[in-house]
Amino acid sequence: MIRMAISENKTNSTGTAWKNGGSGLRVGWPVPAVASEARPVERLFTDLRLAVEIDGQWREPDRWAVAPDGAGTATMAGIGVRFSLRPAGHGRRHHELQARIENASGAAIRFGGFRFQQQRAPGGAADDFLAVPGPRLRLYREGWTAAAAAGTVRYGECDFDLDPGYLPFAVSAPAAYDSITPNRFSAEYAVVLNDRVSGASLLAGFITSADQVTRLAVELDDAGVTRFAAYAYADGIRVDPGETVASETLALLAGSDGYGLLEEFATLWGARMHARIWNHTPSGWCSWYYYFEKITDADVQENLRLIRERRAELPLEYVQIDDGFQRALGDWLEPSPSFPNGPETLARDIRAAGCKPGLWLAPFMVEERSHLYAAHPDWMVRTPAGETAWTTEWRGSRVAVLDCTRPEAQAWLRSLFATLAAWGYDYVKLDFLMYECAVKDGVYGDPKATRAQACRRGLQAIRDGFGGERFILGGTTLLGPAVGIVDGERIGTDITPYWKPDRQPLPKEAPCLPNVCRNIINRRYMHGRLWLNDPDVHLVRADHNSLTDNEVRLWTAALWLTGGLILLSDRFATLAPEREKWSRWLVAERDSFDTRPLDFFEREFPAVWAGWRKGRAPAAPAEVLGLFNFADSATVLQVTLSQAGFAPDAAVDVHDVWTGRFHSRAAGTLALEVPAHSCALLRLARATGVL
Repeated sequence: MIRMAISENKTNSTGTAWKNGGSGLRVGWPVPAVASEARPVERLFTDLRLAVEIDGQWREPDRWAVAPDGAGTATMAGIGVRFSLRPAGHGRRHHELQARIENASGAAIRFGGFRFQQQRAPGGAADDFLAVPGPRLRLYREGWTAAAAAGTVRYGECDFDLDPGYLPFAVSAPAAYDSITPNRFSAEYAVVLNDRVSGASLLAGFITSADQVTRLAVELDDAGVTRFAAYAYADGIRVDPGETVASETLALLAGSDGYGLLEEFATLWGARMHARIWNHTPSGWCSWYYYFEKITDADVQENLRLIRERRAELPLEYVQIDDGFQRALGDWLEPSPSFPNGPETLARDIRAAGCKPGLWLAPFMVEERSHLYAAHPDWMVRTPAGETAWTTEWRGSRVAVLDCTRPEAQAWLRSLFATLAAWGYDYVKLDFLMYECAVKDGVYGDPKATRAQACRRGLQAIRDGFGGERFILGGTTLLGPAVGIVDGERIGTDITPYWKPDRQPLPKEAPCLPNVCRNIINRRYMHGRLWLNDPDVHLVRADHNSLTDNEVRLWTAALWLTGGLILLSDRFATLAPEREKWSRWLVAERDSFDTRPLDFFEREFPAVWAGWRKGRAPAAPAEVLGLFNFADSATVLQVTLSQAGFAPDAAVDVHDVWTGRFHSRAAGTLALEVPAHSCALLRLARATGVL
């Protein structure tokens, strides 16, 4: 039950207390202490304040009133503000906040968005969650796009170091991002705060994401959280007299299982956004990671022949042709010289091999040299001066961004994907969609559309054209607006045929195997709740690949444990049997477990991954355990078996998954030295009998 602790308040029918004459809302509920030496965490937030950005200025109401339905209401210069909080979740520690403005000023305004903010008052109560000593706090911070880093940080650390050139595609508010100042952290969609002593966790996350880009900011000092803020950005849209704008819904969840809160959050998010959950986990072959843009029709035909011949031991569902088939970005139905017969014939060839055709597109990107741009330059996102906003270069050609707020651009997308469906394509992979939301000072045709709405309108047009019965995979897109439209979603950056590049310091979003593994285990909570996760392809070949045998086994184990789509991307003609066996095993055993990182608060790169058979986590003991060593030297990794669901005094028999051989009998804890860049994959069972 929500508990308030203020004087001179008004309490509404939902139990929410509003300060009479102030601008703050006090919110809190008990969280039991786990460790006896820790004080109970009595209040999670006090004096949570709402501000709205109008014509470039953040403003807070001076005085609140209480509406008959229990919401707080206020008026500022003709702008009505409404702020509601309600308990939800049938008695669980779960509350939801939402704000709304109404323009009654008589003139149009530019609306920048909503900010929910809490700053710790001097001498704040010692039992306030925001006053848990800083050195005890760890945070999980979610990322904005598929490639953006998702992981945990700890008191005294800085936020993730990102490539400055990629920053606009990795975070929603580049100007506010700080990777230099310790204890100043930024998150997208959700943040989890955890007290390492008591075990108590608090999640704040937006469970709707169709209309506004959202962000959360947390700042710490020795005494605890000095500032918490949650933003729902409206991007300066025009709001005419009489119009209203509502914020996305912010959920507050509390409990003693931090990763469990993420799973609960994703369940709520998926339900509110009507997530599409495909009825099985796809498998297939993708051309990109062996041939890249140099793929030819002859290369495809060679692999189709071998896929047909090996169908008994490698029953792949899809064959997806990646970049290289098209004349230009924007001219998707016109073939490149490497594919003289065009994509319609290609789809027939794939079906003849016994697979479903799939195709890669970057549908929001339009090259200057394309026929589409020549015919419709007015369909592109513009600069404030009304010119085409060029965002990047693509093989010598400038690239514009399709303005998905324009009805004619939406109609073109519907027609394009309806044509692909008519040609027999059952699967599309959509890439570089984040450009729609990351054009600096970009101007949309619809002045009332936010970045999130522009992206979602384009995605919806694609879905409408392609049909509800075909599979859409989101690539590097904003995660939030894609929920409810895509069937699968990439959750990490590209996998690479090498461990990591020599560049130092290595940006946290850089394509490399450790960064991919960090994202796919931390974002495992999304799988089956928002979409099917796409961890990226399985690479095992020996040619054009510098990954060692240990590194290949580590990547294989990561895919096996986390589940999701399994696409292969090696050339079958050069694939050695001793490595192809890992791919055959994955296709046969894919998506068998519900997996969690047991140490994600302790490490940026979780090393201890526990897997439960589907539907059993975490009530029963884990069946498998992965110990992942991302370090450059051998490391002893240790896990407390009670974290994996075993009784504290239980004896556990440990077998090696790879060989099936008995490894050891453990009780209480399990420790194992794991070689550099390697993984121990173990099967766990309660011990029976005497050794």
